Amino acid sequence: MKRKISFLLVMVIALTFIPFGSFAQNYDKQLKEAIVKSKELFNIGSEYDKFDQSVSSRDETTIFYLNWSDSKGKFGNIDVSITVDGTVISYGKWKPIYREQGPKLPKISKEEGLKISKDFIKKVAPKFADSIEYIDVSEPLNINSDGYGYNFVRTENGIPYYNNSIDIFVDSSTGEIRNYYANWDMDLKFSDAKNLISLEKAEELYKEKIGLDLMYKTSYRDRSPKVFLAYSPKYTNLGINAKDGEVTPLNDYYPLYEKAADMGARGDAPADELSPDETKAVEGIAGLISQKEAEKTGREILELDSEYKLNYVRLYKNWRSDDSYNWQMDFVKGSDSKAYYANISIDAKTKELISFYKFGPEESDKKVKYNEEQSLEIAKEYLKKTNPDKVELVEFRKSHEGFKPLEDQRSYSFGFIRKLDNAYVEQDGITITVDAVNGKIMEYRITWTNTKFPPQDKVMSIDKAYDILFDNIGIELKYVNPDRYEGIVKNEKEAILVYGLKTDKPSIIDANTGTILNYMGEPYKVPTIISYKDIDKSYAKEKINILAQYGIALPGEEFKPKEKIIQKDFLYLLAKAQNPYMEIDESEDKLYAYLINMGIIKEDEKAPEKMVTKEEGIKYIIRALKYDKIADISEIYKDIFKDTKDISPELKGYISIAYGLKIVEGYNGNLNPKAELNREDGANIIYNYLFSGM
Repeated sequence: MKRKISFLLVMVIALTFIPFGSFAQNYDKQLKEAIVKSKELFNIGSEYDKFDQSVSSRDETTIFYLNWSDSKGKFGNIDVSITVDGTVISYGKWKPIYREQGPKLPKISKEEGLKISKDFIKKVAPKFADSIEYIDVSEPLNINSDGYGYNFVRTENGIPYYNNSIDIFVDSSTGEIRNYYANWDMDLKFSDAKNLISLEKAEELYKEKIGLDLMYKTSYRDRSPKVFLAYSPKYTNLGINAKDGEVTPLNDYYPLYEKAADMGARGDAPADELSPDETKAVEGIAGLISQKEAEKTGREILELDSEYKLNYVRLYKNWRSDDSYNWQMDFVKGSDSKAYYANISIDAKTKELISFYKFGPEESDKKVKYNEEQSLEIAKEYLKKTNPDKVELVEFRKSHEGFKPLEDQRSYSFGFIRKLDNAYVEQDGITITVDAVNGKIMEYRITWTNTKFPPQDKVMSIDKAYDILFDNIGIELKYVNPDRYEGIVKNEKEAILVYGLKTDKPSIIDANTGTILNYMGEPYKVPTIISYKDIDKSYAKEKINILAQYGIALPGEEFKPKEKIIQKDFLYLLAKAQNPYMEIDESEDKLYAYLINMGIIKEDEKAPEKMVTKEEGIKYIIRALKYDKIADISEIYKDIFKDTKDISPELKGYISIAYGLKIVEGYNGNLNPKAELNREDGANIIYNYLFSGM
């Protein structure tokens, strides 16, 4: 949140600054009003004895940027950007102290923080307060965060305008607003919501004019490609104009952010013994053409004369294919503003052209000779020349009528997507850019994977896919500003109404099963907070619920608090306590690989179904805290419990540290270290590990 707000603030400040003289006699008065109002709003006292300011204007809106700090460095900084009419655009408060490391239990709830946020907006930007809607994301809290982030989207006539939003960050201990940023188009008009086509009609037009396509998609995890077959829109940034039914660019992508983690294992091998991957790498690099031959081939393809000097060269592995390598070379001719540049990549075994680009000083005095249609024919001819075997395997990717070329456009880029039977191969294709001035090819790039594609014999009908798209993902009515990113200047800017796909779920449908998939090709899971129905009588009920709010939970609706906890379940909770957003699948191998790499468990201790004793659970937690080296010096610790003799000697230090940190307590002076933990006991210890003493 803080990084986002800081970046946006920098972007705002980077706008064209207005000379002070342009404000004439009103500047001093307006600045004084902005300072006084900001100090009142944010309780800025005399302890902030240093002040700086600047001013800018955009879209007829004047904004003052005010900064307070203290010369002794005790109180930190306060930044405020505020308009002439007193509307606060951004606010941030930074203190020059380091916060305590580690999780802390919040003193205010997320619901309380939401109320604080809404009240803050009403106070600092009342003109925005009635035109926003809170976007509630039901997902676990971030245990490593010291606050709550809230996002509000702008609404007009009850319809969302995703290009505008307000972000707020609230300190979960103090309830203080630490950051606030409003991204708001001040002078934008919104078309009325009258005479709109119906949602049902919009769905029909979406099917007819944009539609779904059968597509091979590829995801990469642990550097291994996974190809899957899905129905998905070829163009995700298009919608249907709600008044005339035409295709319209959305320019408002409001994405779903998915959290994932790499849990790959790492092994060791003797230096003189090659692993299977190393052997494969050695075999893969055998038979490559030399650098000299690669340069000769590159020069021939690009038709470079001797004045082009080789500036840079490298041999690199094609990340899409384990046994493929490319030579990449940079050439330069001349220097400074009159220099010509060329870059080329070729397959290091087959000499096949992978990509190139050539450019030089812009010839602004020369007129455009080729229009889009003529440039396309040039691109197609080049495609036939360079890849005659692929001409019938690709399809020209036409631009929708929503995208119009500029007048006097000086270059055109054309995409040709690979098609295999009835399915497009999303990641494969050829891109060719044509110089519309001289008709030459400026840029070329091919992506063509040699992999095994899933069969298409069990693909469901496109009609079934549309049913899933509209029933389970859906389209919605929203405002978009078609000129927002086009650099078009108009006297009156107006947001229009468009039907577009909702983006709270990925629009990827398994072509065989109809399951909605994420971008890794796995079943999409709606972020939720687990709630258990069998913990009312558990002494650890509150702690189990708090852990679940942070995503530290065992799957299912039942926690089974009185059952003994087995090693893999205890370690699952501990791993989630380390990183709640880490995806841990049903495979024990990835879980244990992660824990072994983290030093929490050793290879010879792996026993997934074994019951965990109290002293074993403590051992894993102390290792997670990285205190095990100190704990291993067992002779320096005194006897704490009456039954200390029952503690495994090598774990005496672990128990002592855990007791000192209030992670574990005895009962009537005893620890009972060999007792097997119930699931509620395991949750209790992990809760204490995270929040003890907080």
